[in-house]
Amino acid sequence: MALTWQSPVYLERPRLLDLLPQEPGFAVWLEAPAGYGKSVLAGQLAARLGFRTLWTSALLGEPKGLLAKALGLPEKVPWGAVVEALRAEPTLVVLEDLSGQEELSPLLRTLPALVVLASRKPLPYPELPKLLAEGRLVHLKASHLAFTLEEAEALFAGKEGFAEAHRATGGWPLPLFLSALTGSPPEPMALLQGLRESLSPEELQEGLLLSALPYLPLSQARPETESLFQKGLLRRLPVGYTLHPLLKEMAKGSLLEEVQQAVRQAGKRLPPALLAEAYWEAGLKAELLELLDQPITLPLPAERLLEWEGLLRQGGPRAHLRLGEALAQCGRREGLALLEGLADSEEPGIALTALGHLAYFLSENLLEKELPRARACLERGLELLPRVNPELAGRFLNDVARVPFEEGRPEEAARLLEEALRYLPPESPYRIAPLSNLALLRFELKGAFRERIEVLEEAMGLMERHMPQNVPGHLRDLGRLYLLLGEKVRARGYLEKASQTPGHPLASLEAKMLLAHMERDPETLARLVAQAELWENPYLVERGRALLAELREEPSLLQGLSGFFPSLTRALLQKDASLLPPYPGNLEEKLLWHATRYRILGEERDLTALLTLTDAKEGILPGLLPLEALPQRRPQLSRAYPLLEVLRSGWKEAIALRLPEIPPLKVRVLGRFQVENPLGPVELRGKAKEVLALLLLGLPKEEVAYTLWPDLSEEAALNNLYVWLARIRKLLEPWGIPTYLGEVGLVRVASDLKDLEEALEREDAEGVLRLYQEPLFPGLDHPVVDRKREEVFHRVRTLFLKKGEPRFLERLLELDPLDEEALLPLVETCLSRGQRARAKRLLEHYRKRLWEELGENPSIRVERLLKSLQG
Repeated sequence: MALTWQSPVYLERPRLLDLLPQEPGFAVWLEAPAGYGKSVLAGQLAARLGFRTLWTSALLGEPKGLLAKALGLPEKVPWGAVVEALRAEPTLVVLEDLSGQEELSPLLRTLPALVVLASRKPLPYPELPKLLAEGRLVHLKASHLAFTLEEAEALFAGKEGFAEAHRATGGWPLPLFLSALTGSPPEPMALLQGLRESLSPEELQEGLLLSALPYLPLSQARPETESLFQKGLLRRLPVGYTLHPLLKEMAKGSLLEEVQQAVRQAGKRLPPALLAEAYWEAGLKAELLELLDQPITLPLPAERLLEWEGLLRQGGPRAHLRLGEALAQCGRREGLALLEGLADSEEPGIALTALGHLAYFLSENLLEKELPRARACLERGLELLPRVNPELAGRFLNDVARVPFEEGRPEEAARLLEEALRYLPPESPYRIAPLSNLALLRFELKGAFRERIEVLEEAMGLMERHMPQNVPGHLRDLGRLYLLLGEKVRARGYLEKASQTPGHPLASLEAKMLLAHMERDPETLARLVAQAELWENPYLVERGRALLAELREEPSLLQGLSGFFPSLTRALLQKDASLLPPYPGNLEEKLLWHATRYRILGEERDLTALLTLTDAKEGILPGLLPLEALPQRRPQLSRAYPLLEVLRSGWKEAIALRLPEIPPLKVRVLGRFQVENPLGPVELRGKAKEVLALLLLGLPKEEVAYTLWPDLSEEAALNNLYVWLARIRKLLEPWGIPTYLGEVGLVRVASDLKDLEEALEREDAEGVLRLYQEPLFPGLDHPVVDRKREEVFHRVRTLFLKKGEPRFLERLLELDPLDEEALLPLVETCLSRGQRARAKRLLEHYRKRLWEELGENPSIRVERLLKSLQG
């Protein structure tokens, strides 16, 4: 079957159409699943060209016979006759539904027409790689054909919801179009049927499995996974591949039994935690409960396990063990009761694990401490060690080391952790926990600050894979450590991750509190404190109220609270050292105690304690003391503070010590005139701007003075210049230390003009294309500046003409639409790519502009080219 295509009523896509050749001798290959608009794009190309169009589908027969019939030839004629008939007049041939089994070599070798190949799968024709290498084939895949957000907005024609629909469909044209047309989600079965026809059985099976997974790890990917990705049906995230949400919803809604079968078949392929997620998403609850009752490690976030609470309560001891730990991790004390019941189990492994969890949670800050009960669990568990495997014993010892630590017995805690490492096999991922805890002990005992940070950061990858329930707490700890160092950007990054990472809601809540305090957001902090009160968590309530009282400067918020943080804040707000809490045993609290006391009394001994308690030395000060609290006679202590804070302080002795760190002055003169020092934009006006421009061009001071005041004597001109230099210095260097204006002119300056000239010197056309904007030194009118403008433009033009690539020539025509030396090679490139219509538009635009602006006709060469394209 063949027909002449009438332009469909769909959104025209010039972004894609401009990529396509527009004359015989070229080919286009559209490769994408059903619903990606291959036919629509081919139809729009046909409408744009106005050629004779022959449209066939391989589902209706061999393309040669169908084309012959459309050309009025017998169906059995050889390819040679079809090729000659196609050459008779400009023709667009569209071949749809190709599988790769068709005989197309004679057509592809000769290309007597503009040929469009449309397929849902890769095509094996040997001519395609050769055509691609020759620049005679344009290959567009699903990623190209997907709608951009701007195209989706145009498709919806002003109706609301285009952004949500684009996000939901990932730009998949068919469901996006149906959503725009109907205002409702697309009918899934039609799309699923189209996908069945587009995919191999292996690809379909892989897609069904992925519909039940949050992601498939990269290590678990197969060739069919990569094939689905290439077809645009999967997204590749850092953790692995994920199926488009719309496809997940359709598959689980309409093909649930097939999804369940795919999940069952993948049982041995997937890691246990991912298999558990797949069982749940596929509705295979019996299989999930059986998995949760097995003696295996399942690194699932506590919040996820609580979503399965009803199912877990139906299970056996191991399911209850997982639930008890998850409940306690989320601050629910009924988890402790569940664990206590399991601590009496006749199975040693279950009893020991339950005792370890109990000891940990009973001694944790985030639950009300019950250290005697925690100690009893520790002692009972030690008796069971000989009856369990080494890894289980090592994990128990790591958990219970928290008990002596909270009791103030760090040496015993260290011994338990070292014993845990002796038990745990060298290859065990659980070794990271005692190693991290030993770093914490060294931090407490020796002030090993950086070591603790390094160990926590190195451990994060293993924790995410094997102990996700520990991740929020470690992220929060890293955030707190960086806060102590005053490194707020890093602290914020870790605290934001902790607040968003599932596994330990109370640690996440504390991270959110610290973030709200950093952002000085009392309203958010008050809501978080209310959440802590709902959790009935004394530690977080006291921590949150202390932070809130500090922000609002309201000691009354601390009424009735006597813990460490409320007492510390009360003393600070009332400037009364007698209100300080007792001296703590915890190092972090010691640092906060000394810092608060120093801010109240200003005694040297507290400052000495801050400098000697950790190996961070003065690096600990920015997180604990404001810069203005430091003794003025000791400017060296300011070295750890943020440079901008020191510059704003006006503390000249401290600024002089940091002078080498001050970044260059940023000057932008290409297309804009902007000056920026480290403290922000600098507003220069009038003569000040002229002085800076001439200094930037490298003129000596004497020449600058003569150029700006030619009618004055040399002495008077120089005197004027020095007055202006003094004014400029106050603007550029408000901190009062000479930085950018030296004896010979400007120093330590980063300018886009210098970057441009270096790129021109290297003949780095890409860099020049990125940097060059007109005008140079906007707003200035001066002969020296004019000469510089002409010189720079001449160098840019020479380089772009030498390179000769379309994007460089296009830029020259943007700068000067009447530059015939740039126009002609650009037109020739368009013609070599089959883009005759574009070449014609360029020439016609040039001729019109030349007549309108100069009243002149184009050169003979341009006229001949136009005539050849109009023929």
